[in-house]
Amino acid sequence: MFTMTIATKPIYTGKAKDIFETEDSNVLRAYFRDSATAFNAQKKGEILDKGKVNASISSLLFNLLEQNWIKTHFIKQISENELLVKRVKIIPLEVIVRNIAAGSLCKRLGIKEGKILKSPIVEFSYKNDELGDPLLTRAYIKNALEITDDKTLDYITELTLKANKIFKEFFLNIGIKVVDFKLEYGFDKDGTLLLADELSPDNFRFWDAKTNEKLDKDRFRQDLGNVEGAYKEMLKRVKEGSKNMPTQCSMPNTQHFSIRVQVLPKQDILDPQGQAVEKALISMGYKNVKDIKIGKEIVFKITAESVEKAKIEAKQMCERLLANPIIEDYKIEVN
Repeated sequence: MFTMTIATKPIYTGKAKDIFETEDSNVLRAYFRDSATAFNAQKKGEILDKGKVNASISSLLFNLLEQNWIKTHFIKQISENELLVKRVKIIPLEVIVRNIAAGSLCKRLGIKEGKILKSPIVEFSYKNDELGDPLLTRAYIKNALEITDDKTLDYITELTLKANKIFKEFFLNIGIKVVDFKLEYGFDKDGTLLLADELSPDNFRFWDAKTNEKLDKDRFRQDLGNVEGAYKEMLKRVKEGSKNMPTQCSMPNTQHFSIRVQVLPKQDILDPQGQAVEKALISMGYKNVKDIKIGKEIVFKITAESVEKAKIEAKQMCERLLANPIIEDYKIEVN
């Protein structure tokens, strides 16, 4: 059973959180402060009870994602201001999803705040306050900074869009528009990619669905007043929407499935091994054979809530490890 020794000195102090070690080297304690910053910490202040609100909202939203099979670093909430989380090595990228034009998007493109985008935009910025968190292209991420590769970026984008869909549906049911938000990801000790950091009005833009009233940190950024009231209103609504959710993550009823993955080179990709076999067969008299592709078959078992969930897990495995989506096609069978 996990017991916790209270550490008094944080190993990391962020803009609004302190991170402490516990007696388990793979578990950390995140303490949410009432501190508020904006414009890369150029503007600073305090928001009454903000730490409690953000810790509680983060706990509920991490739980929402876990129930929808998005893995996070969240373990449990242990006090009003504190969460236990898994230790992760953070990827120095801020992953931003935009559904409605606001903030820097309007400044960059000169478009009016509130414009509904045709489809969600996912963008990346370099997590570096000294450089102003510059916007990055994939070429910068892979080549100039050597942060990560295409396969990981594809997987992060897929997870982020899935999270966006979950959040939009959840918040619309409680009268809130999800304008945009920022996510961070990291790898745990086993190399598993986890959604990390926090999920709160600090890194989301929330607007009331009827009035477009801002219920997030923009009230602090733009000196709109009633910042405390906006944060508490968001906690109230998230709690209302979470009434049917367990307070802590629990594994749903699961089934066992057999997975068969067939991996073959794409049709337009040269397959030297297939060509060699084709040539050999023709020399043996099998003149009608052509377009031989040689691949591999991977068979394993998985535990999941449903066939669809099992397929999602298997697809993620293929995208991350079992196949190279640039040069290979794969087919998944679930039984």
